[in-house]
Amino acid sequence: MATTTRSRTTGKAPLSAYVLSVLMALVLASIVGAVASVFYSENRVPGFVIFAACTVGTFFALGWVLFVSQYTVVEDPHAEDNIEHRWYDKATSGAFHDILTTGGIALVVLSITRVEISGVSVLLVLLILAMISVAVRFWAARRRDS
Repeated sequence: MATTTRSRTTGKAPLSAYVLSVLMALVLASIVGAVASVFYSENRVPGFVIFAACTVGTFFALGWVLFVSQYTVVEDPHAEDNIEHRWYDKATSGAFHDILTTGGIALVVLSITRVEISGVSVLLVLLILAMISVAVRFWAARRRDS
């Protein structure tokens, strides 16, 4: 699949790109807040506000990538050849194996002990483990190669 890249950018996006980013963020965050408020029947308004507020930044970043970055960012045509990209690949593939191993061991231990843990807690621990594993492996790869 061929990708087209801009050889030059203006450095500044038109106002409409920023407006689209903000609008997209507000609409998508409102949708997440509305869906969340359905599950918080006793506190619908706080549920809506909290979930919308927690996701609006991420959705603005997505909007920025979709609408603004095409005017402000010059793509590196050889990004896959960078050493940082190789460090990241090594770190994420190693972290994947860490997650598989840890998940398998935890499953065996929980099955034997018959301890019940909520899904939210398990997912939170897995995400934190993955982030730490990638960070440590990236740092180690960078340190090893420099």
